[in-house]
Amino acid sequence: MRDIMIVEDEMMISEDIKITLTKLNYNIVGTCTSGEDAVSMAIVKKPELIIMDILLDGELTGIEAAKKITAKSDIPVIFLTAFTDNQTMKTAIEINAYSFLTKPFNEAELKAAIQISFIKHDVSQKIKISNSKFESLFFGNPEPIVYLDQKYRIVEVNSSFQKTFGYSVSETKHKLIFDLIVPPSKTSEAKELSHITDLKDFQTERQTKDGKIIPVLISSSHIIIDGKLTGTIVTYKDISDLKKVENEKEKLIAELQKALNEVKNLSGLIPICSHCKKVRDDNGYWEQVEDYIARHTDVDFSHGICPDCMRQYYPEMYEKMKKKEKEEREK
Repeated sequence: MRDIMIVEDEMMISEDIKITLTKLNYNIVGTCTSGEDAVSMAIVKKPELIIMDILLDGELTGIEAAKKITAKSDIPVIFLTAFTDNQTMKTAIEINAYSFLTKPFNEAELKAAIQISFIKHDVSQKIKISNSKFESLFFGNPEPIVYLDQKYRIVEVNSSFQKTFGYSVSETKHKLIFDLIVPPSKTSEAKELSHITDLKDFQTERQTKDGKIIPVLISSSHIIIDGKLTGTIVTYKDISDLKKVENEKEKLIAELQKALNEVKNLSGLIPICSHCKKVRDDNGYWEQVEDYIARHTDVDFSHGICPDCMRQYYPEMYEKMKKKEKEEREK
């Protein structure tokens, strides 16, 4: 059961409407005879619909009262009038009247007017919710977004688009997207992309107002109504930082590859003398093993004497070393 308020200064008509609405299973939340009372009652009762006579007692007309009410709350209004002159109708239409009933009217006309008003209001509410969601997603999105018409002219851009590409809203309105942010070298590509119904993360370049070329990922979706293209939503993702990281990564890889290429490799079977330990190179020449390894790698050698060789070739020095080690242990 939906709540309806009646504003009518002719008591017989008001009572007749009340009886009819009750019969049609509507709940009457209140009745009044003046525009001033209508404004106050609407605030308190919060009806879902108001049936309002245009000519009322008091200083406020029905139209003036409806203006005050609809300025504060979204309540549909059906106007009752005995006059159908153009000025009256025009004034009522300007405040978005949902329907008109010309006195006298019958039950069927009243029922139809109420049903149409509720349908119109419900559709209007759904559109408002849908628009609110769209605006939230569009204007609140951290990525640059542009809304294009069917001819790819700019209808709207969000703040991120303005910040990324350096254009104000007034500088973008009704401009062809191809003429605004597409570099000349990418014009043909951009026009080909515009024919794709759903585009996802296409990597390319776009141009800012000051001429700077920036790498971007583009995603777009066509808005198609009744089989016809009515617009396109395009999202841009500035990947300048990502490209910078990728370039630094590629540079590092190149430097590592260069370093690896400069490292000399030593592998395979190496002939070595079992007595003097010289190594035979690829040309058949014999050379000291340290010279061979140094020539084929980046290894440098320092020389010393192992304990076995010291005992064999330098026995006196070996004995002194052993004696010193013993004294160190006994301390």
